[in-house]
Amino acid sequence: MKKLLLICATVLFGFGQAHAQLDEDDYGFFNHVSFGVSAGTTGIGFQLAAPLTANFAVRAEYAFMPKFKYTQNIKVGSDPAFITDKVDLEGKLEMGDFSILFDWYPSKKTTFHFTAGAYFGKEKVVSVKNKEPFVKQGNWGTAGLELGSGTDTYTLVSNKENGDVEADLKVNSFKPYLGIGFGRAVPKKRIGVQFDLGVQFWGKPEVWSNINAWDDAAGDWVTANQKIDKDKITNPDKDYQDAKDAIKTIEKFGVYPVMTFRIVGRLF
Repeated sequence: MKKLLLICATVLFGFGQAHAQLDEDDYGFFNHVSFGVSAGTTGIGFQLAAPLTANFAVRAEYAFMPKFKYTQNIKVGSDPAFITDKVDLEGKLEMGDFSILFDWYPSKKTTFHFTAGAYFGKEKVVSVKNKEPFVKQGNWGTAGLELGSGTDTYTLVSNKENGDVEADLKVNSFKPYLGIGFGRAVPKKRIGVQFDLGVQFWGKPEVWSNINAWDDAAGDWVTANQKIDKDKITNPDKDYQDAKDAIKTIEKFGVYPVMTFRIVGRLF
């Protein structure tokens, strides 16, 4: 990745030595194209942009978050279906989005802009699973983490294929965006910079997993991939109550802050 960024920067600055500055009247419908490299809360991004007029520009970008993992140890009890009485759960980011953004410059001479558009990506932004097996093979697909117990049994069930217990944080795959910023998408000079500040509208985040619970409609215990109902997490152990509180907090955040710094170079 460092080598790729170095090559991109070298190409951009190489172009910068050979071409003149644009003025406001030089901006026409797709008559110039720029390439940009960015870093920010959406991760590392690569952008192509073009003017529509002197007051409008369009940008297309792909941004991804470098892999980041976090491990948490929790107690699972002494059930004979388990190999061990505790498990290491590992969470990792899965963020990666394409975006189409439109910039509006109130004045032909300014670099300040308003931006509207959308990000398109996977629903899943965080995934969690056990690092090592903790369910005995004969109990794959039936045993797992007991989020609730007794008459309120609510089990996060292991997969039949590998015995892993998995959960995913999901948001809308279509994420509208509004923001402001400084810097031209297609710079007047050969090289320029951009700074953007805004929000993605994610919708209500939800945590999904394979859950075994009583289904009134079916009149039986049913395992299905579904949203975890935080109110059914009745296990009094601190680890499970912490997870309940985390889900409660996550569900309140329907927007994701975007702050991005970008180096852009005009290709022609």
